[in-house]
Amino acid sequence: AVIVYDTMWHSTESMAYAIKDVFEEKDIPCEIRNLQASHISDVMTSVLEAKYICVGSPTLNNGMLPSVSAFLTYMKGLAPKNRIGIAFGSYGWGGQSVSDIENILEAGKFEVPVKGLKAQWVPDEKELFELKNKIKEAIK
Repeated sequence: AVIVYDTMWHSTESMAYAIKDVFEEKDIPCEIRNLQASHISDVMTSVLEAKYICVGSPTLNNGMLPSVSAFLTYMKGLAPKNRIGIAFGSYGWGGQSVSDIENILEAGKFEVPVKGLKAQWVPDEKELFELKNKIKEAIK
């Protein structure tokens, strides 16, 4: 599994690490890649080797962060097959980034077993616990 995300105020980042915990609990090798710290070509190497590709972005101006959009455009061009995609993110008002990511994953023929993984503002422990439970149900 690879978890690819960008974050503004660390809310989406905390969701990314909660998702990572679930993969580790299930003994599924997992790599986490922050698009602020990782070169996009290095991230793609991880993507091409992963069965699960989790993509996270907060909502900015009714959409995802530009770095996540660029990542998804790059990945679309590589057209990985037989992948399972999970979208997640935080938001203040709209929350559109998650559905935008889900739509792109589905257009790329990814299986998307769980939808709507978003948290308003800063996710608290209860929200992170619920997120983990939804991920546990989605991965096999």
